[in-house]
Amino acid sequence: MKNIILGLSILTLLGLGACASSYNAIRPELLNYQSNQSTQEVDFFYRYDVLNERGNKKYAKKESRSGVKVVAVKIVNNSKKAFTFGEDLKVHRNGTPVNLMTPDLVISSLKQGVPIYLLYLLLTPMRLITPQDDYPIGLLVGPGITVGNMAVASTANKRLEREMADNFLNGKVVQPGETVYGIIGIADQGYSPLELK
Repeated sequence: MKNIILGLSILTLLGLGACASSYNAIRPELLNYQSNQSTQEVDFFYRYDVLNERGNKKYAKKESRSGVKVVAVKIVNNSKKAFTFGEDLKVHRNGTPVNLMTPDLVISSLKQGVPIYLLYLLLTPMRLITPQDDYPIGLLVGPGITVGNMAVASTANKRLEREMADNFLNGKVVQPGETVYGIIGIADQGYSPLELK
C-alpha cells in the first residue's frame, strides 16, 4: 500500500505542470495584424503574444519568464526599390534599434526541457497490491510516461525551431511590391510599440 501511495504522490506532483506540450505552428501569413506603422515606402505590421494565441501555453509561459518576446511580422514594400531586412529595414523600439535574436537564441530561451521527464522513472517501483495478487504496474507506467513525454517535448522543440528558422527575416530581400511574413525574437519584458525604419 505504501508503494501505491508513494507512486500516486509522485505522479500527482509530476503531473501538476510537468507534462510535455505539443507545438502549434504560428503561421504568420494567416494572422490578423492589429498593430501597424505605414510610410510611403513600407507598411509594417506586427503582433505580440502569438505563442499564447496558438495554444502554445508552455512556450508562452517560458516567453514571459525569460524576457523574450516572439513577434509575428508582415512587411509590405510599396516602393520601387528592394530593401534588405536588417540592413535597409531595421526594427526600432522607443526610437532605438532592436537587436533581433537569432532563432537559436530564441529556441534556447523557450525550449522545453527533455531530460526532466526522466523523473517519471521514479514511478517504476510502483505496485498495485490487491488481496489476491501483486502487480508491478510501475514497470509500464514509469517508462511509458517518460518516453511519451520525452517524445512530445522533443518533437515540439523541433517544430518551434523549424518554424523560427523558416521565418527568420535577417538578410531577407523584400522586392518592390512584395509582402513578406516572418517571426522575430526580441528581448523585452513588455509590449513596447515597434517601428520599422
